[in-house]
Amino acid sequence: LGYMMLALGMGSYRAALFHLITHAYSKALLFLGSGSIIHSMEAIVGYSPDKSQNMVLMGGLTKHIPITKTAFFLGTLSLCGIPPFACFWSKDEILNDSWLYSPIFAIIACFTAGLTAFF
Repeated sequence: LGYMMLALGMGSYRAALFHLITHAYSKALLFLGSGSIIHSMEAIVGYSPDKSQNMVLMGGLTKHIPITKTAFFLGTLSLCGIPPFACFWSKDEILNDSWLYSPIFAIIACFTAGLTAFF
């Protein structure tokens, strides 16, 4: 959200929209993966809302749902901004536009991007 507000504040609407779309698709991939995990838990523990959403019982699912594991991994890498995934390019576009607008904004944005690695 901060990258989008930075881009909008600089007038870089294209970069803000690009980041909104890439972030939304990556986040949607993670939410769909969560639903897939909850749905696959019913086959293991039976239909029970208490058990199918219990994190303690969710171990060892990679052999049952390898596609979901891969989807989660790709969505996580994209949201972290790892190249060559989509969110990397949208963040890079915003940082590039901020450098062209004001190097001070770019330095602050790069510093805060580094801080997010510690969260």
